[in-house]
Amino acid sequence: MVPKTEQRCPRGAVRGHDDRYGQEGFTLGVVSRSADTLSRLRDELAPAGLAVAGTVADVTDAPGLTRAIERISAEIGGLTVCVYNAKLSIRGAALTVPPATLNQTLAVNVTGALAAIQAAAAALVQRPAATILVTSASPRTQPVAGRFALSVGKAGLGALVEALRPTLAAQGIRLRTVVLDGRVAPAGPLRPDAVADHFWQAFAAPRGDVFRLAPARRDTSVAQLPLEV
Repeated sequence: MVPKTEQRCPRGAVRGHDDRYGQEGFTLGVVSRSADTLSRLRDELAPAGLAVAGTVADVTDAPGLTRAIERISAEIGGLTVCVYNAKLSIRGAALTVPPATLNQTLAVNVTGALAAIQAAAAALVQRPAATILVTSASPRTQPVAGRFALSVGKAGLGALVEALRPTLAAQGIRLRTVVLDGRVAPAGPLRPDAVADHFWQAFAAPRGDVFRLAPARRDTSVAQLPLEV
């Protein structure tokens, strides 16, 4: 799995949710941009008896990301699930955000997803229950203030997934979208344990393409974009 600018693909699932997949008997693998993040994750999961195979790479480096996913896949005995949960959010309004900033965010939010999906697909072909999960948000015609680039990136990710889904399905790989329609935080509106269970259900469900998790109640008409943790 993958948050912010990290990548994770469990047996293999690569995180949030690493503990949830680990509880279900999966061998865990994580690709992270930071060695410190890998160390912290291992420390967090150790009390539950869960070990993590990990390596460092950046989603904007497609060759490096491909090598990292191949390495993790070999180390944990092959992939069953790859979760792409990377995100880069740089604040800026629609008429003032520099085009270079938009390109920078798209490199993580869209192009990085393509690189991860392509690398994971090669490892997932002919694997039982082969699944790729990507994290997204509901479409926004009026993005949350300052989140223009992130909103465009998530829309691009949605289009990418829709274009790739039939091709992967023909190879026996399920490509599913996990929509988190709210802020993830211990106090809510989306609690980490509920999010972790939602990611598991998105894998375990026998059918379905889009799995949306939203707060039971909304205080505003426009939800926050996901993963503001």
